[in-house]
Amino acid sequence: MTDYEIKHYQDGFEVEQAQVGTEVAKTFLVPHQTPAERLKEVYTREGFDPETRLYAFKDGKMIGFLTSAVLPDDDSGIKKANLTPPSVLSEHKEVEKLLYEKAIKILKKKGVQFVRSGFGITANVDEKDAKKLGYKKVQENYFAYNINLDKIDASIKHDEFIEFDSNKHLERCAAIISEEYARDLEWANNYYERIRTQDNFVRIHKLIEKDGEIKAYINFIENLIDPSITVLQVIYAVNEDYMKKLLSFLAEAAKKKNYKRFQCAFTEVEDIKLSKYKPIKFDFIGSTALFEKEI
Repeated sequence: MTDYEIKHYQDGFEVEQAQVGTEVAKTFLVPHQTPAERLKEVYTREGFDPETRLYAFKDGKMIGFLTSAVLPDDDSGIKKANLTPPSVLSEHKEVEKLLYEKAIKILKKKGVQFVRSGFGITANVDEKDAKKLGYKKVQENYFAYNINLDKIDASIKHDEFIEFDSNKHLERCAAIISEEYARDLEWANNYYERIRTQDNFVRIHKLIEKDGEIKAYINFIENLIDPSITVLQVIYAVNEDYMKKLLSFLAEAAKKKNYKRFQCAFTEVEDIKLSKYKPIKFDFIGSTALFEKEI
């Protein structure tokens, strides 16, 4: 352990952080890493505390990091902090404990009484491992499923799909996702404003329109680290026939672009049984949950 040097955040660390995080994320079921430019934005905001970011170095090279954030005080009077699992290159796994223990000491000095961490398919820590660390589950976040295309009839005609055009389709599509997500129209319109500025994603955004009605609507992005994994944000059809067209479209897209997973997220396990998803066959991937620990 003495071979490792632990440092707080310094200007410029975000570049190596993104590189290390991307390499570690390749081992996750759901790979993710915030880009360096975005990290820089966060780290230059007023109130950012560099002590909440820890970086492990060996021979002058960053090999791992851990991030945390003290949460604003609330009515409970209990001070809490978010603590992410350490991201460490595989050949240096022993430094995970060093980063974690150092972070806990720092947070205690800041008056933190509880830490919250997200474990599951977005990290390499499952519920069993979390409990070994002294955590208790406090909230399920989401359940992830893959759309199984093995028995999809790819011969079903689906050439009616056209590109989403915000000038023509936004109002009707916003109404659809408002209902699908059980959110108000303001939330739906804000969603479209957000994706308008997300030019770093490869996004497939198509629909079938007939007689002024949206009959089928698909909106998904490629994972930034592993483009063979896609994340479906909207999958909608007015009936089973149009859903079959949509699935046929996905099957062709998978073949053309070598997609290996069409991932959907649900907040309730029973949601996959809703009639609107017939005839989709879902395969369970895993889940994520929020855990809490007193320190």
